[in-house]
Amino acid sequence: MLSVMKKPIAFFVLFAICLVSASCRKALKDVNDYFPKVKTVSATVQANGSVMISGEIESDGADPIQYLGFCCGTHPDPRITDNQVIVQRDGNSFSAVLSGFSADSVYYFRSWAANSYGYAYGNVISLDSIAAVPVTPPCSLTMNTVDIGGSTGTHTYSSVSTPTSYMGIWQFTGNTATGPTVDFSFGSAIATGIYTTTLNTSPAAGQVYVDFTDGFIGGALNSGSSVYVNTVSPGVYDITICSAPWQYNSSTFYFKTHLTAPH
Repeated sequence: MLSVMKKPIAFFVLFAICLVSASCRKALKDVNDYFPKVKTVSATVQANGSVMISGEIESDGADPIQYLGFCCGTHPDPRITDNQVIVQRDGNSFSAVLSGFSADSVYYFRSWAANSYGYAYGNVISLDSIAAVPVTPPCSLTMNTVDIGGSTGTHTYSSVSTPTSYMGIWQFTGNTATGPTVDFSFGSAIATGIYTTTLNTSPAAGQVYVDFTDGFIGGALNSGSSVYVNTVSPGVYDITICSAPWQYNSSTFYFKTHLTAPH
């Protein structure tokens, strides 16, 4: 569990230094005392499916800690480079938020710390079935349909593209054979949660820009409406918008949709 980083000092050099320096350190009795000691305190699943992991520094070892962090993976003995995250200490505590887990796997989390002599691990904590708490929209709509309001009626999506990312924006398009084409732009990686519509074409994290075209009619949803997202499986999302206003000339219409992306 320990990996020595510091090169050994030649005996005669060390002896000479000790002769001329009253501050020469006495060799430690236990080699493990040269290395840091850390403990993995907790790993807790958050509402959005991320994991808050915390650790505690029990000792810096013979030299101050230089690097500190966590590693995790699906193997019971995660190594320091497995999904490595480096953090800063807060006194003797340290923490991080990790994401990107699959609900059908068991994950193992471990703290680690390194000083000039090497690195050491903390204990391992395992979590199973890591998933976000589902969100429940306040409406029940037919799957893979869209209604932009007015007298246009309800249309069925013929296809919904796979979400792709560009410059931090996650986008996909829903097409209907008889009505609108709808574009969705999320300001962060899509995950289970409630997003808010915005008129900004470059939405921030937690926001989504939704616009559509239907023949000569088109528009974007007003800011402030809720978009309900549930992760069905990795890369597949259930999305509901119950009744979001949009403006056309001097009139207000209400947009409704329920779809699976991709479809």
